[in-house]
Amino acid sequence: MEWLTPQDIADGINGLPPIPIKTQNTLRSKRKVKYTKVGRRVVYKKEWWEEYIEQHTRDPKPKAD
Repeated sequence: MEWLTPQDIADGINGLPPIPIKTQNTLRSKRKVKYTKVGRRVVYKKEWWEEYIEQHTRDPKPKAD
């Protein structure tokens, strides 16, 4: 199991899109994304971000004629 730091997510590693640290803070405070704290450090599993992204992916709208 690999743990990712907020900086890892901000850098967009492991095939994830980059998500700014400020956005991560907002998502955590609104309980929109799973995370865990180890001492004072926040860490994530890649699967948690993939789950969040999948839930918030939208299909494109058809082009208006």
